[in-house]
Amino acid sequence: MVELVKAELDRSTPASAGDPGTQGACVKPTSSRSDLAGCPLVTIGLPVFNGAATLGAALETLVQQDYPNLQIIVSDNASTDGTLAICERFAQRDARIHLIRKPVNEGAVANFRTVLDAADSPYFMWAAADDYWYPQFISRLLPALENDPAAGVAMCAVDRRLPDGSVFDSIRFSGDKDPNGKGHLWLLSKILSGAKYNLFIYGLFRTTLLQRAMRYFPEVLGGDRQFICQMALACRFAYVDEILLTRTHQTKNAGAYLEEMARKGILRQQLLSLLTMVLRSSVIPWWRKLCLPAALLQYLAFGIRQKHSVSLNMIKNLARRLYLSPKLLLALIAGFGIAGLVSWRLAVTEMVSTEFSLSLLLFPVLLLAAVLLLRRWIVRSEKAVRGEISRRTEELERIERQLADQRERETRQMKETRYLTDTLLHPELAIAREKGNLLSNHAVERVEKHCKVVAFARYLEESQIREVYLQELFPGIEKQSVPIGAINEVTGHANKTDMLYVTAVAKHVGAAKMFEFGTYMGRTTFHLAHNNPVGQVFTLNLPPEHDPRYAPYLGVLFKGREEEERITQIHSDSREFDTTPYRQQFDFVFVDGDHSYDLVKNDTRKAFELLKPGGVIMWHDYAPKSDGLVRFFKEFTQNTPLFRIRSTCLLVYIDGVDVMKKELGSLPRSLELEYRQSNPYLVESLYHS
Repeated sequence: MVELVKAELDRSTPASAGDPGTQGACVKPTSSRSDLAGCPLVTIGLPVFNGAATLGAALETLVQQDYPNLQIIVSDNASTDGTLAICERFAQRDARIHLIRKPVNEGAVANFRTVLDAADSPYFMWAAADDYWYPQFISRLLPALENDPAAGVAMCAVDRRLPDGSVFDSIRFSGDKDPNGKGHLWLLSKILSGAKYNLFIYGLFRTTLLQRAMRYFPEVLGGDRQFICQMALACRFAYVDEILLTRTHQTKNAGAYLEEMARKGILRQQLLSLLTMVLRSSVIPWWRKLCLPAALLQYLAFGIRQKHSVSLNMIKNLARRLYLSPKLLLALIAGFGIAGLVSWRLAVTEMVSTEFSLSLLLFPVLLLAAVLLLRRWIVRSEKAVRGEISRRTEELERIERQLADQRERETRQMKETRYLTDTLLHPELAIAREKGNLLSNHAVERVEKHCKVVAFARYLEESQIREVYLQELFPGIEKQSVPIGAINEVTGHANKTDMLYVTAVAKHVGAAKMFEFGTYMGRTTFHLAHNNPVGQVFTLNLPPEHDPRYAPYLGVLFKGREEEERITQIHSDSREFDTTPYRQQFDFVFVDGDHSYDLVKNDTRKAFELLKPGGVIMWHDYAPKSDGLVRFFKEFTQNTPLFRIRSTCLLVYIDGVDVMKKELGSLPRSLELEYRQSNPYLVESLYHS
């Protein structure tokens, strides 16, 4: 289970920060306590007894919550294993953790009360020592409470796993089970019907309401369900349909619960406990207590089902074998029971003969048995036919997948063959062979260039990069205008399109604060500021003394212009650049510094630290010439897929957008587009090779 938790945390990417569902809540760490003014304090109470086996992993997921303003209160109930040492180690490491040590074990309910009584925050949640939370648990549930003043508790969907980490089940309250906006009697009825709403006890509560309700916590078997009944009559429930909690399902506890339920007098104790709790509770308005008789009857039916669960399971299994509903099977059994009593009574009173009485009973039994067996044979035959159809359908789908994989392999081979053919049959090589197989320097350069193109094509195919046109990714961007000054007029270099695209994207997304890795003459810097009249641009470059040749040209294109007032020039090696003062402040980050593997990795990591939720990062020079850059992105995109703008050297990351599921905009029809669509093996011309 610990490995499972680590795997879930490792899957957390910067994209989670831009989830649109987190609007209105503080979800990222801040630099000072004054920054937490808009983030109400949340207390996590963790009562524990002898939980050393799982406590460390559970605490690890709690301290990694992306909600910044929280405290964790751990109450050790006189554990006899290594629990206390684990608590002390975490408390020394994280100042938000406060430890309560109990000299003697006071029981589970008392320990739950201890952590709740110690809370002085607006919001509170209990945590179990063998459960694990996604980093967004609090930041996703808190807005659900704040957006509904009538809600007293918020909860999410739950993934339940066995202690070895294998999946047990998943519990969602969606569809007709969704409690959002539902009334108190509806909630009470659902809870008493046996639905798993008792899991809401591990949700996020309003502290004051919970502390008042906790005075009446019923200390009986199934007390958590009764307590949630009290909360259902006191407040509304809020629900977020996302799996944000992994609970450990202990099968031995479930078995012990059913054994305890079968004991004499337990159901009577439960009914008395529910009656006492509802009547005494000060958080339930008096008029809602009028539903108590109906609630007791429903709880009695629920308790009887649990008490006789073994017998009911036998009836369900028999009904399943006969392809009947359990209710119909019970009705048939009851009907034949009544018929048997009538036949026996007639025989005893000698109103009919014993033989006639038996035939009166056996004939319909045999007839019904024959009908049921015939029906069972028909149903099984239909299921067998459907199973065969399903098996053949799966086989056809498997064959189609194999054919698709084969076509994909053939496409890759065709592309690689084309590149290799271009390399081997290049005219320069033919001329060189005529001169005695001595290659000219120019021919050698061409061969090396084509080899780089081949390597680039391989890396691109192995990377998780989705190739799109700019207008598909940013619909409406064609309406943006950028000045021609973004072109490199002297060299006429092919990256003029790239520079126009970069400035157009920044303008299109309305970037108010932009950051650039790599200044040089400041061409991109100037146009980022020029195209966003109220925007600020921060640009990072090596200090002038690092290379005196470049010193006179650093930022020369924006020096003395009005845009310079909105440009902040930072002179530093990006490896030594501290992002702390700038974290999560920028709507747009452009990475165009050194293209070696290590420095691209460094600049990319820091770009994500600078980016605001919902922001955009663009990288330049993703092309055959940049071997280190291309190798890095082959590795990086395995966990963080990116977009590539076709016919450019640009990669794009949009925070909060699933690259592979993003629905693209449409392109205007054109002869070029039709030609490319009718020639799927056509390779775009690559430059910067």
